Amino acid sequence: MVACDGEINEDAPPNGVPAHVDLFACGVQLTCPAYCIHLSIADCSSGGPETLGCAGELWLEGGSGALEVHDRPGPGNWMGDKLTLFLGDGKALVQNRTRSCLDAPCETIPWELGAHELCDVATPPATCQPDNCSELPVLENCAPLESDWSCGEVATAMSPMP
Repeated sequence: MVACDGEINEDAPPNGVPAHVDLFACGVQLTCPAYCIHLSIADCSSGGPETLGCAGELWLEGGSGALEVHDRPGPGNWMGDKLTLFLGDGKALVQNRTRSCLDAPCETIPWELGAHELCDVATPPATCQPDNCSELPVLENCAPLESDWSCGEVATAMSPMP
């Protein structure tokens, strides 16, 4: 934390909220385009409808990968994002971030980062078949971690095995 005089003050998080490592800033390449949810699901970059086929395939494959979902309910006074890092071992590292923007444009409000959570990746339903699974992966038994992962630990966990 940075105090007004520019010195680091680790004992005084803003608003009593502990600081967390920002997994969104770790530079993990997304496996699929970011998904935006408002009234329906769309590809955030194009705004076009999205079938979730990429996310479904990632779920079926069971390998490592990264998904990001942006929740943008109307009338636009709250935003939430969820980053899910599939570790390839049936587990996923997850972080949520939110911001409430009643008095200012959302882009000017800093994100409030949630704790890192480790979740079990549920088995895809029988209706999900190769080339025909248009669902977001389901996570179960999510529990906050006692200590955050570093970006280096994320990079190591997400890199392909030799």
